[in-house]
Amino acid sequence: MLGLILAGGMGTRLWPVSRELYPKQFLSLNGDQSLIRGTVERSLGYVDDVLVCTNGDQFFYVRDELEDLVDEENILVEPSKRDTFPAITGGSLFIREKFGDEPFLVLPSDHVLGEDFFELAIEASDLSDEYLITFGVEPSYPATGYGYINPGKELDTGYVVDSFKEKPSEEEARDFLDDGYYWNSGIFLFKPSVYEKELKRNSPNVYSGEQSYSEFMDGYEDYDSISVDYALMEKSDKVATVPYSGKWKDIGSWNSVFELMEKDENGNSVKGDVKLRDSEDNLVYSKNNRLIVGLGLKDLLIADTEDALLVSSKEKAEEVKSLVQELRKENREEVEKHKKVHKPWGHYKQLEESERYGVRHLTIPPNESISLQRHHHRAEHWVIVQGTAEVKKGQDKKHLNENESIYIPKSTKHKIKNPGKIDLHLIEIQTGEYIQEDDIKRFE
Repeated sequence: MLGLILAGGMGTRLWPVSRELYPKQFLSLNGDQSLIRGTVERSLGYVDDVLVCTNGDQFFYVRDELEDLVDEENILVEPSKRDTFPAITGGSLFIREKFGDEPFLVLPSDHVLGEDFFELAIEASDLSDEYLITFGVEPSYPATGYGYINPGKELDTGYVVDSFKEKPSEEEARDFLDDGYYWNSGIFLFKPSVYEKELKRNSPNVYSGEQSYSEFMDGYEDYDSISVDYALMEKSDKVATVPYSGKWKDIGSWNSVFELMEKDENGNSVKGDVKLRDSEDNLVYSKNNRLIVGLGLKDLLIADTEDALLVSSKEKAEEVKSLVQELRKENREEVEKHKKVHKPWGHYKQLEESERYGVRHLTIPPNESISLQRHHHRAEHWVIVQGTAEVKKGQDKKHLNENESIYIPKSTKHKIKNPGKIDLHLIEIQTGEYIQEDDIKRFE
């Protein structure tokens, strides 16, 4: 059995800590380990190999976060964001070509699961010879934020799915609990041959039964953005559900983070440099070095980053997503990225920015380099803080060491490489009439 981890979501409900280019799966919400790393490590204890499906914007985060766990060739990159159906279909084709007809467990990267879940999945793997499997979680309360699965005929392992139900009202949810329904976890177990057979039978417009993995990916942007539930699971009559009653948490909102995190004697959950007095049932989450002090607070959500601060009642936490949509319409860059931004060559942190200048801290790992490029509207001044740099400026090549600097005038071709054994750190000072990212021409 293989593991296919889906890691292309944006996690807007956890803004401002989660951003489009650095979403929730890369966050360490309850300890020092990110959600995606925890998912991969748990999976590797039970599956033969792990693949991760993500998009181009997040590829470098995935690669760097999982460098010691997942081979780069097993990171599947979506040409564009198209929801779970095209992502899983591409994964199935890749698995069939590389591994053969091996069952694969589809896991969201931001779910928290108990070890016993993987033991259950292994027990259920034989069922994938005939059925598309979805895992149903035994509900502990009448949740209105999850879809539900109505089980039908009992099998040796699990049940044939009678129907799927959308997110219900509270009254409907209570009825679902009384009738023995399960929460729809969004976790699946498929065998490529069975998945592709049902896909061809139920969605022939997407898969004809003849495409290779590369051919499918070439046409990726033409596919509808749709979930695998809508596109396949609700159409097929070969779907089974396997119930799970252990530890499961979908980290989809700040309230779910609050439920996950440890509490103090007053019911507060805190992360970061936080001091509370006479305060109860608050969530204070800081990714900043700033001290946060609270007095007389109750049922509040406070999420702090270097460039944005969210203060809300926990009751209104579900409205964060709509607030982010408003900010996106205003083209606020705080929606898209943090101060620290990953790039193919390493990462940079924006230290200061104004209309005519910007200051960045660049980190370039050994043997990595920024591509040969030039800017028409800005000049750059590089100061080496640590390591050794090999700089190409026009036709000249020069080596720089700590405390040395170089000036790159406007419209000058330039490139910088780290030829050393340790990370290269430098300060980049940009000046000019236009310093935005789109003022760039690359030559390689």
